[in-house]
Amino acid sequence: MIVIGSEAIRKHGVLVERRKLDIDVVGEYDEIVEFAKQCGNIKACYPIDDGKKLVVKTDRIIVEGEITWEDSNAAQLRDLILNDPYTTYEKRPNGFVIPSLNLLYMLKMSHRYLRNSPHFLKTMRDIQMLRARGAKIEKSHEEFYQERMRVTYDYGHPKLDQSKKDFFSDDGIKYVYDHDSIHEAMKHLEKPAYNYYKPDENEVFCSKDLFFAAPEMVRLLGGLEESYVLALERSQIPFIGRWTPRRSFEFALMKVCTSITSGWFREYCWENYDKILDLYDDGYVDRFWRAVEAGEVKHFDVQQRVYG
Repeated sequence: MIVIGSEAIRKHGVLVERRKLDIDVVGEYDEIVEFAKQCGNIKACYPIDDGKKLVVKTDRIIVEGEITWEDSNAAQLRDLILNDPYTTYEKRPNGFVIPSLNLLYMLKMSHRYLRNSPHFLKTMRDIQMLRARGAKIEKSHEEFYQERMRVTYDYGHPKLDQSKKDFFSDDGIKYVYDHDSIHEAMKHLEKPAYNYYKPDENEVFCSKDLFFAAPEMVRLLGGLEESYVLALERSQIPFIGRWTPRRSFEFALMKVCTSITSGWFREYCWENYDKILDLYDDGYVDRFWRAVEAGEVKHFDVQQRVYG
């Protein structure tokens, strides 16, 4: 049985400091079920991800398997692993097939931006741990890596190269306050951080060149302020009191690092997640409401879908 994920990382002698709750494997449907039987008494068995994966719950552990249907991405992964000269095989009966650390790293990297994933931080910490061990994406894995990301991120992201009115017209959020005004309330410098890397000729689009030419603190504040605004618009304003400010922020920062947008800004925020988190101030919600009371935050005209 091909084992991937945290259990495979452990087989390389890497200390994964969390309780083992599941085992990720790759194989045929019957192979996965038979493997699960060796792990305990089966309590439940059901497909997920449109039948691409199989979850088998035992009384001891959960087995989640990618099913190697013909021409599937899982079948391609199986072939890549079995043909990789750095794959290792346990010699004991029913031993595991263990991919190389580089291949395991590539798999982790291929879904680090998966939206709304309950394993967001676990994936990030595993990637950081593998990098510390020198893991990298090999050229021979690059083609599969690109394909793996294509099938993983099978959904779109907001486009920044459009007008502000169009940008906010289809996201399903019932806006109460002007987005730019919220940014003003959350700013740490003379103007909101994004204004330091936004060309004048476009209302939403931000320049990669200007962003990376800006001081590091401006870049970090860009991620911080965007997360504050997102936490306010999608949690603290519409659902007052449901979540703590910290929880709203952490969820918003995860969204900034995964699915609110794509490209260089997302990658920067993901790579600097801990630095942005270190800048967090629990008083951002009170600061916002004080700005509302002072008349510094404008209202959003829902009927006309414009700011006023």
